[in-house]
Amino acid sequence: MKNKRFALIALMPLLFSCTRVYSSAEHAKEMEVSGDQDFVVLQLTDIHWNYSTNIKEASAYLSNTIKVAKERAGHIDLLEITGDSLLVANKKIATTLYDLIDSWDIPWAFTFGNHDYEGEWSMAWMNNLVSSSKYKNAILPEAINKDDNVDGFSNYVINVKRGGNVDWQIYNIDTHNLVEEAGSYDYDFIHPNQIAWYEQQAELAKTNNSGSYVPSIAFFHIPPTDIYDFEKENDVVGGIKDEKFCPGEHNSDFVKTAKEKGCRGMFFGHDHSNDIVYRKDNMIFGYGVKANTELYSTEKDGISITGCAIYTLHKESNKFDLEHLIVDYDDMEKGPSALTWKEVNL
Repeated sequence: MKNKRFALIALMPLLFSCTRVYSSAEHAKEMEVSGDQDFVVLQLTDIHWNYSTNIKEASAYLSNTIKVAKERAGHIDLLEITGDSLLVANKKIATTLYDLIDSWDIPWAFTFGNHDYEGEWSMAWMNNLVSSSKYKNAILPEAINKDDNVDGFSNYVINVKRGGNVDWQIYNIDTHNLVEEAGSYDYDFIHPNQIAWYEQQAELAKTNNSGSYVPSIAFFHIPPTDIYDFEKENDVVGGIKDEKFCPGEHNSDFVKTAKEKGCRGMFFGHDHSNDIVYRKDNMIFGYGVKANTELYSTEKDGISITGCAIYTLHKESNKFDLEHLIVDYDDMEKGPSALTWKEVNL
Protein backbone atom coordinates (compact mmCIF):
# COMPACT_ATOMS: atom_id res chain seq x y z
CA MET A 1 0.00 0.00 0.00
CA LYS A 2 1.32 3.39 -0.93
CA ASN A 3 1.34 6.18 1.61
CA LYS A 4 1.96 9.41 -0.26
CA ARG A 5 2.63 12.80 1.31
CA PHE A 6 2.83 15.54 -1.24
CA ALA A 7 4.54 18.90 -0.99
CA LEU A 8 4.61 21.84 -3.38
CA ILE A 9 7.23 21.27 -6.07
CA ALA A 10 8.65 24.21 -7.99
CA LEU A 11 10.54 23.08 -11.06
CA MET A 12 13.65 25.21 -11.37
CA PRO A 13 15.82 23.61 -14.09
CA LEU A 14 19.36 24.95 -14.00
CA LEU A 15 21.81 24.09 -16.74
CA PHE A 16 25.51 24.68 -16.27
CA SER A 17 28.53 24.48 -18.53
CA CYS A 18 32.09 23.80 -17.45
CA THR A 19 35.30 25.02 -19.02
CA ARG A 20 38.36 23.86 -17.04
CA VAL A 21 40.23 20.58 -17.16
CA TYR A 22 41.13 19.19 -13.74
CA SER A 23 43.83 16.78 -12.66
CA SER A 24 43.16 13.35 -11.18
CA ALA A 25 44.20 14.36 -7.67
CA GLU A 26 41.77 17.28 -7.44
CA HIS A 27 38.68 15.08 -7.62
CA ALA A 28 39.92 12.20 -5.47
CA LYS A 29 40.05 11.64 -1.73
CA GLU A 30 41.72 8.91 0.28
CA MET A 31 40.50 7.01 3.32
CA GLU A 32 42.61 4.51 5.24
CA VAL A 33 41.36 1.27 6.76
CA SER A 34 43.56 -0.74 9.09
CA GLY A 35 44.30 -4.43 9.48
CA ASP A 36 41.61 -6.93 8.57
CA GLN A 37 38.72 -4.59 9.29
CA ASP A 38 36.00 -4.37 6.64
CA PHE A 39 35.06 -0.96 5.26
CA VAL A 40 31.39 -0.20 5.93
CA VAL A 41 29.38 2.31 3.88
CA LEU A 42 25.93 3.56 4.91
CA GLN A 43 23.67 5.08 2.23
CA LEU A 44 20.93 7.61 2.96
CA THR A 45 18.82 8.85 0.08
CA ASP A 46 15.81 11.09 -0.60
CA ILE A 47 15.57 12.78 2.79
CA HIS A 48 13.55 15.64 1.25
CA TRP A 49 13.51 18.19 4.04
CA ASN A 50 11.27 21.10 3.02
CA TYR A 51 9.16 23.94 4.42
CA SER A 52 6.54 21.52 5.80
CA THR A 53 9.00 19.16 7.51
CA ASN A 54 8.69 18.64 11.24
CA ILE A 55 12.41 19.17 11.84
CA LYS A 56 12.41 17.80 15.40
CA GLU A 57 10.65 14.59 14.40
CA ALA A 58 12.65 14.14 11.19
CA SER A 59 15.94 14.73 13.03
CA ALA A 60 15.02 12.12 15.62
CA TYR A 61 14.22 9.60 12.90
CA LEU A 62 17.50 10.10 11.04
CA SER A 63 19.57 9.97 14.22
CA ASN A 64 17.79 6.81 15.32
CA THR A 65 18.43 5.21 11.93
CA ILE A 66 22.14 5.93 12.30
CA LYS A 67 22.09 4.45 15.82
CA VAL A 68 20.35 1.27 14.65
CA ALA A 69 22.73 0.93 11.68
CA LYS A 70 25.81 1.27 13.91
CA GLU A 71 24.46 -1.39 16.25
CA ARG A 72 23.75 -3.65 13.28
CA ALA A 73 27.05 -3.19 11.43
CA GLY A 74 29.36 -2.65 14.39
CA HIS A 75 30.81 0.51 12.88
CA ILE A 76 30.23 2.89 9.96
CA ASP A 77 33.27 4.19 8.04
CA LEU A 78 31.52 6.33 5.44
CA LEU A 79 28.09 7.89 5.01
CA GLU A 80 26.94 8.29 1.39
CA ILE A 81 24.09 10.77 0.85
CA THR A 82 22.73 10.15 -2.64
CA GLY A 83 20.66 13.16 -3.53
CA ASP A 84 17.35 14.89 -2.90
CA SER A 85 18.30 15.76 0.65
CA LEU A 86 16.15 18.87 0.27
CA LEU A 87 12.98 19.96 -1.48
CA VAL A 88 11.78 23.56 -1.81
CA ALA A 89 13.51 24.83 1.32
CA ASN A 90 15.57 27.77 2.54
CA LYS A 91 19.17 28.09 3.65
CA LYS A 92 18.29 27.66 7.33
CA ILE A 93 16.63 24.30 6.68
CA ALA A 94 19.55 23.18 4.52
CA THR A 95 22.11 24.21 7.11
CA THR A 96 20.14 22.54 9.92
CA LEU A 97 20.15 19.26 7.99
CA TYR A 98 23.88 19.25 7.29
CA ASP A 99 24.65 20.36 10.84
CA LEU A 100 22.74 17.27 11.98
CA ILE A 101 24.58 15.00 9.54
CA ASP A 102 27.95 16.28 10.65
CA SER A 103 27.01 15.82 14.31
CA TRP A 104 26.94 12.03 13.87
CA ASP A 105 30.74 12.10 13.69
CA ILE A 106 30.95 9.86 10.61
CA PRO A 107 32.86 10.90 7.46
CA TRP A 108 30.23 11.78 4.87
CA ALA A 109 30.13 12.11 1.10
CA PHE A 110 27.42 13.70 -1.00
CA THR A 111 25.85 13.69 -4.45
CA PHE A 112 23.19 16.05 -5.75
CA GLY A 113 19.67 15.01 -6.74
CA ASN A 114 17.22 16.84 -8.97
CA HIS A 115 15.30 18.33 -6.02
CA ASP A 116 18.45 19.77 -4.44
CA TYR A 117 18.24 22.46 -7.12
CA GLU A 118 14.85 23.63 -5.83
CA GLY A 119 15.55 25.98 -2.99
CA GLU A 120 16.38 29.53 -1.95
CA TRP A 121 20.05 29.16 -2.82
CA SER A 122 22.43 29.09 -5.74
CA MET A 123 24.30 25.90 -6.52
CA ALA A 124 27.52 27.75 -5.70
CA TRP A 125 26.16 28.39 -2.19
CA MET A 126 25.14 24.73 -1.83
CA ASN A 127 28.57 23.55 -3.03
CA ASN A 128 30.25 25.79 -0.49
CA LEU A 129 27.98 24.51 2.28
CA VAL A 130 28.48 20.77 1.77
CA SER A 131 32.25 21.14 1.37
CA SER A 132 32.59 23.75 4.11
CA SER A 133 35.47 23.62 6.57
CA LYS A 134 32.86 24.09 9.33
CA TYR A 135 31.95 20.44 8.81
CA LYS A 136 34.80 18.40 10.22
CA ASN A 137 33.38 15.14 8.87
CA ALA A 138 32.60 16.27 5.30
CA ILE A 139 35.10 14.73 2.88
CA LEU A 140 34.08 16.36 -0.37
CA PRO A 141 37.09 17.62 -2.29
CA GLU A 142 37.35 21.38 -2.52
CA ALA A 143 37.65 20.93 -6.28
CA ILE A 144 33.89 20.40 -6.60
CA ASN A 145 33.65 24.19 -6.39
CA LYS A 146 35.89 24.71 -9.41
CA ASP A 147 34.92 25.10 -13.04
CA ASP A 148 36.12 22.22 -15.22
CA ASN A 149 35.20 20.44 -18.41
CA VAL A 150 33.23 17.67 -16.68
CA ASP A 151 29.50 18.27 -16.36
CA GLY A 152 27.94 18.49 -12.94
CA PHE A 153 29.18 19.38 -9.48
CA SER A 154 29.59 16.23 -7.39
CA ASN A 155 31.91 13.99 -9.40
CA TYR A 156 34.69 12.55 -7.26
CA VAL A 157 36.20 9.24 -6.17
CA ILE A 158 37.17 8.01 -2.71
CA ASN A 159 40.11 5.61 -2.74
CA VAL A 160 39.91 3.23 0.22
CA LYS A 161 43.49 2.29 1.09
CA ARG A 162 44.95 -0.42 3.25
CA GLY A 163 48.68 -0.45 3.90
CA GLY A 164 49.32 1.96 1.04
CA ASN A 165 47.34 -0.01 -1.54
CA VAL A 166 43.88 0.89 -2.84
CA ASP A 167 41.43 -1.88 -1.86
CA TRP A 168 38.25 -0.27 -3.21
CA GLN A 169 37.15 2.82 -5.11
CA ILE A 170 33.88 4.56 -4.24
CA TYR A 171 32.60 6.82 -7.02
CA ASN A 172 30.18 9.71 -6.57
CA ILE A 173 28.55 10.81 -9.83
CA ASP A 174 26.30 13.81 -10.47
CA THR A 175 23.15 12.90 -12.43
CA HIS A 176 22.15 16.58 -12.65
CA ASN A 177 18.60 17.91 -12.66
CA LEU A 178 16.38 18.19 -15.72
CA VAL A 179 17.20 18.53 -19.39
CA GLU A 180 15.02 20.48 -21.83
CA GLU A 181 14.17 19.17 -25.27
CA ALA A 182 11.55 20.58 -27.61
CA GLY A 183 9.91 22.58 -24.84
CA SER A 184 9.54 19.70 -22.39
CA TYR A 185 11.68 18.46 -19.50
CA ASP A 186 13.08 15.04 -18.74
CA TYR A 187 15.44 13.71 -16.10
CA ASP A 188 19.10 14.06 -16.96
CA PHE A 189 21.78 11.37 -17.17
CA ILE A 190 25.53 10.70 -16.80
CA HIS A 191 27.23 12.59 -19.63
CA PRO A 192 30.07 11.41 -21.91
CA ASN A 193 32.66 13.69 -20.30
CA GLN A 194 31.76 12.27 -16.89
CA ILE A 195 32.32 8.77 -18.25
CA ALA A 196 35.70 9.87 -19.60
CA TRP A 197 36.57 11.19 -16.14
CA TYR A 198 35.53 7.88 -14.59
CA GLU A 199 37.72 5.97 -17.06
CA GLN A 200 40.66 8.20 -16.17
CA GLN A 201 40.28 7.44 -12.48
CA ALA A 202 39.82 3.68 -13.01
CA GLU A 203 42.85 3.46 -15.30
CA LEU A 204 44.99 5.42 -12.85
CA ALA A 205 44.06 3.03 -10.04
CA LYS A 206 44.77 0.06 -12.34
CA THR A 207 48.26 1.39 -13.08
CA ASN A 208 48.97 1.55 -9.37
CA ASN A 209 47.45 -1.91 -8.79
CA SER A 210 49.80 -4.11 -10.84
CA GLY A 211 47.65 -3.81 -13.93
CA SER A 212 44.36 -5.00 -12.44
CA TYR A 213 41.26 -2.88 -12.06
CA VAL A 214 40.45 -2.00 -8.47
CA PRO A 215 36.94 -3.17 -7.49
CA SER A 216 34.54 -0.27 -7.11
CA ILE A 217 30.99 0.74 -6.32
CA ALA A 218 29.25 3.89 -7.56
CA PHE A 219 26.62 6.13 -5.97
CA PHE A 220 24.38 8.64 -7.76
CA HIS A 221 20.77 9.80 -7.69
CA ILE A 222 18.80 9.23 -10.91
CA PRO A 223 18.81 5.62 -12.19
CA PRO A 224 20.01 5.07 -15.76
CA THR A 225 17.84 3.39 -18.40
CA ASP A 226 19.84 0.19 -17.82
CA ILE A 227 17.45 -0.50 -14.94
CA TYR A 228 15.05 -1.98 -17.53
CA ASP A 229 17.71 -4.46 -18.72
CA PHE A 230 18.39 -5.59 -15.17
CA GLU A 231 14.66 -6.02 -14.58
CA LYS A 232 14.36 -8.27 -17.65
CA GLU A 233 16.92 -10.68 -16.18
CA ASN A 234 14.63 -10.95 -13.14
CA ASP A 235 17.50 -11.95 -10.84
CA VAL A 236 16.27 -10.05 -7.78
CA VAL A 237 18.65 -9.78 -4.84
CA GLY A 238 15.98 -8.26 -2.57
CA GLY A 239 13.63 -5.38 -1.97
CA ILE A 240 10.32 -4.32 -3.50
CA LYS A 241 9.16 -2.43 -6.58
CA ASP A 242 6.10 -0.33 -5.79
CA GLU A 243 6.19 2.28 -8.54
CA LYS A 244 7.35 2.50 -12.12
CA PHE A 245 11.02 3.22 -12.74
CA CYS A 246 11.76 6.91 -13.36
CA PRO A 247 15.05 7.26 -15.22
CA GLY A 248 15.55 9.81 -17.94
CA GLU A 249 15.02 8.59 -21.45
CA HIS A 250 18.63 9.24 -22.51
CA ASN A 251 20.86 6.20 -22.84
CA SER A 252 24.29 6.43 -21.28
CA ASP A 253 27.35 4.20 -21.70
CA PHE A 254 28.30 4.61 -18.05
CA VAL A 255 27.07 1.21 -16.85
CA LYS A 256 28.71 -0.65 -19.72
CA THR A 257 31.99 1.22 -19.26
CA ALA A 258 32.01 0.78 -15.49
CA LYS A 259 31.41 -2.98 -15.76
CA GLU A 260 34.44 -3.28 -18.01
CA LYS A 261 36.61 -1.42 -15.51
CA GLY A 262 35.94 -3.28 -12.29
CA CYS A 263 32.69 -1.81 -10.99
CA ARG A 264 30.84 -4.32 -8.80
CA GLY A 265 27.79 -2.30 -7.84
CA MET A 266 25.77 0.85 -8.57
CA PHE A 267 23.25 2.30 -6.18
CA PHE A 268 20.89 5.26 -6.41
CA GLY A 269 17.60 6.69 -5.13
CA HIS A 270 15.02 8.91 -6.85
CA ASP A 271 12.14 6.38 -6.95
CA HIS A 272 10.90 6.60 -3.37
CA SER A 273 8.70 3.50 -3.42
CA ASN A 274 11.38 1.23 -4.88
CA ASP A 275 14.18 -0.38 -2.93
CA ILE A 276 14.62 -3.32 -5.32
CA VAL A 277 18.11 -4.54 -6.20
CA TYR A 278 19.09 -6.76 -9.15
CA ARG A 279 22.05 -8.93 -10.15
CA LYS A 280 23.28 -9.11 -13.75
CA ASP A 281 26.64 -9.80 -15.43
CA ASN A 282 28.59 -9.90 -12.17
CA MET A 283 27.17 -6.57 -11.01
CA ILE A 284 24.66 -5.60 -8.35
CA PHE A 285 22.45 -2.70 -9.38
CA GLY A 286 19.55 -0.97 -7.69
CA TYR A 287 18.04 1.36 -5.16
CA GLY A 288 18.92 2.36 -1.65
CA VAL A 289 16.23 2.90 0.99
CA LYS A 290 14.37 6.19 1.30
CA ALA A 291 15.47 7.85 4.54
CA ASN A 292 12.25 9.74 5.31
CA THR A 293 8.53 9.67 4.50
CA GLU A 294 8.56 13.21 3.03
CA LEU A 295 6.89 13.81 -0.36
CA TYR A 296 5.80 10.17 -0.58
CA SER A 297 6.89 6.72 0.55
CA THR A 298 5.61 3.16 0.68
CA GLU A 299 4.15 1.02 3.43
CA LYS A 300 4.14 -2.78 3.51
CA ASP A 301 2.47 -4.84 6.23
CA GLY A 302 1.83 -1.58 8.08
CA ILE A 303 5.53 -0.66 8.16
CA SER A 304 7.08 2.30 6.32
CA ILE A 305 9.78 1.18 3.88
CA THR A 306 12.26 3.73 5.17
CA GLY A 307 15.73 3.45 6.62
CA CYS A 308 19.15 2.96 5.03
CA ALA A 309 21.35 0.60 3.02
CA ILE A 310 24.60 -0.85 4.38
CA TYR A 311 27.48 -2.01 2.15
CA THR A 312 30.34 -3.96 3.75
CA LEU A 313 33.41 -3.97 1.49
CA HIS A 314 35.70 -6.89 2.22
CA LYS A 315 39.48 -6.85 2.33
CA GLU A 316 41.44 -7.55 -0.85
CA SER A 317 38.53 -8.95 -2.84
CA ASN A 318 35.71 -7.81 -5.08
CA LYS A 319 33.12 -9.12 -2.62
CA PHE A 320 30.76 -7.06 -0.51
CA ASP A 321 27.70 -7.63 1.64
CA LEU A 322 24.53 -5.62 1.10
CA GLU A 323 21.79 -5.02 3.65
CA HIS A 324 18.62 -2.97 3.45
CA LEU A 325 17.81 -1.91 6.97
CA ILE A 326 14.14 -0.99 7.38
CA VAL A 327 13.49 1.31 10.35
CA ASP A 328 9.79 2.11 10.67
CA TYR A 329 9.19 5.86 10.74
CA ASP A 330 6.09 5.52 12.91
CA ASP A 331 7.74 3.35 15.58
CA MET A 332 11.32 4.53 15.93
CA GLU A 333 11.92 2.75 19.22
CA LYS A 334 11.86 -0.61 17.48
CA GLY A 335 15.02 -2.03 16.00
CA PRO A 336 15.22 -3.26 12.40
CA SER A 337 11.83 -4.40 11.13
CA ALA A 338 11.02 -7.86 9.82
CA LEU A 339 11.27 -6.41 6.31
CA THR A 340 15.03 -5.89 6.68
CA TRP A 341 16.95 -8.14 4.28
CA LYS A 342 20.57 -9.04 3.66
CA GLU A 343 22.60 -10.65 0.86
CA VAL A 344 26.09 -11.95 1.53
CA ASN A 345 29.18 -11.98 -0.66
CA LEU A 346 27.93 -10.39 -3.84
